[in-house]
Order: sequence, then structure tokens, then C-alpha cells
Amino acid sequence: MSNTIKTTNRTIEISAIDADYMMGNEINVQSVVFIPGASSDKVDVIESSIEAVDPTKVLLISGDGEPRGWIFNQRLQLGFVFANGTFSAGSKVIFNIGEVKWA
Repeated sequence: MSNTIKTTNRTIEISAIDADYMMGNEINVQSVVFIPGASSDKVDVIESSIEAVDPTKVLLISGDGEPRGWIFNQRLQLGFVFANGTFSAGSKVIFNIGEVKWA
């Protein structure tokens, strides 16, 4: 099995989560939304780096089954490690992509 990844012009939606995910390159990430499948689900959003262990940008935990989100508004390469999160059936991670700013 592998993650189901649906991309549109302004979103990257990962569902049926059963594997690691990392964006292919740096993009303008406006925000991330975690939609849990159960009240104990969590995702540890990391940033790709040259370090031995990629740094955590934000840990989104749902203690009540409600979605959680975080605003970045930065050019980043984000993802998550499956083993570091808890993903019940129906969980989704949605990266909202910001507009490209031209100088």
C-alpha cells in the first residue's frame, strides 16, 4: 500500500496514510491542516534538511477528533514520517500552497 496523494493547483492532500511523505522540492506553503480519523491521531510535520534528523516544524495533535492547523507562509519542503504519527482510517494531511510572489 501507499499514501493516496491528490494535488490541485493550491493543495496537496495525503490520505490513506501508511507511508512517509516528503514534498519533492521547496514550495510556498501557506498552511497545513490535519484532519484526524480519531481523537488520538497526530502528525509530526518535519522540514527536509541537511541534518541527520529533519527538524520538527509543528506537531499537530487532535485530542478531541477535531482538525488542527498551522500557518507557515514560507518557502519550505515539508513532510512527515509515518512511524512518528498516529493515523486512523480517514486521516488526512492537507498542505495549502500559497501564491508565488514575483519581484
